[in-house]
Amino acid sequence: MTPEHPRAFDEITLDGTPYLVLGRRAGQRGMQAKKIIINEALHDPLWELSLNALERVRASNSRPYEPNAELEREEFFLLDLDEIPEQPEKLPSRRKSDLPAEDHNEDRTAALIRALRDVGVLDTLAPYELPHFPTPIFYSIAWQQANDTWVHFIRKTNPRVVFKPGLRWFGYGDTLKKIEDPAMVIDDRVDMILTSDHLAAFNGLHLKTLFTDVHIVLQDVPKYVETIAKVLDEESIGITGDARAALLAASKRRVSFAARIFHLQERLPEIGLNLDRLGTVLDRHAIDVSSLLDGEGRLHFGEEQAGLFLDVLDGRYFKDDWTDEPRRADRYSRRQSTSSQ
Repeated sequence: MTPEHPRAFDEITLDGTPYLVLGRRAGQRGMQAKKIIINEALHDPLWELSLNALERVRASNSRPYEPNAELEREEFFLLDLDEIPEQPEKLPSRRKSDLPAEDHNEDRTAALIRALRDVGVLDTLAPYELPHFPTPIFYSIAWQQANDTWVHFIRKTNPRVVFKPGLRWFGYGDTLKKIEDPAMVIDDRVDMILTSDHLAAFNGLHLKTLFTDVHIVLQDVPKYVETIAKVLDEESIGITGDARAALLAASKRRVSFAARIFHLQERLPEIGLNLDRLGTVLDRHAIDVSSLLDGEGRLHFGEEQAGLFLDVLDGRYFKDDWTDEPRRADRYSRRQSTSSQ
């Protein structure tokens, strides 16, 4: 059988000078990217890495993205970019000004696509800035095409995560020598190929984690809610059918909720939730227990309390350090240490 893929992948060229692009999340619906100049000695290895990924697409069969589908070795998910950029449904009576800023998306495009659309306009990351660049969630090898568009070979990983404190890195020439200040690691894998019109993905999970700001994350929300319910049952805190339905309904109205539910299924096992701990947190922030729990100690709430449930489990409530004023964080993120130790 002849492999099925867009002709556009046959027309991609890997000429000229590649750039390395680092990307990080910048808010619930944003993405920040900066480019890095690549030494000429690395052009050939990056050309070979990119070519191998292209040849994999050209020799494989495409299939439409499905949330629960498992890819065979000779398959990849193919998405038309026109099918990706969607915003959450809004009721006719709700004006844009009524929506939180995190749900605004002016050009109706996924943040990742917006960030990588034109490498030429990206700021260059200086060497002294690299150690302080907030945690990257992906890197891309970018090649400019004849029509001035860009093709990106994306790896969903932090290229600096391997450099943990306490480890030492060495090179071996005539003798073993320490590598001073290693910057990043680029492996031989590519998770996605992004063109101006299409996205080829070799991993469905990476699609979800890089496109949580658009409707692609909504397709699997029922599965996320079921995972959350299972964990809650294991922690001896049940969740009622009404509460499950509330989470599903809220996620259809706000993509940011869908993204938070996606991350909550990973967070729940880490926090060790139980009734005592939940009661302590609710008391600390003067939240009426009956707003989230029924008389049997199960999580129970309607759609209007779905945001409260997510805020409590995300740990968004706190007191101002200076005034003790009750506050709510706009989003959950891990603060980077500023210690010099």
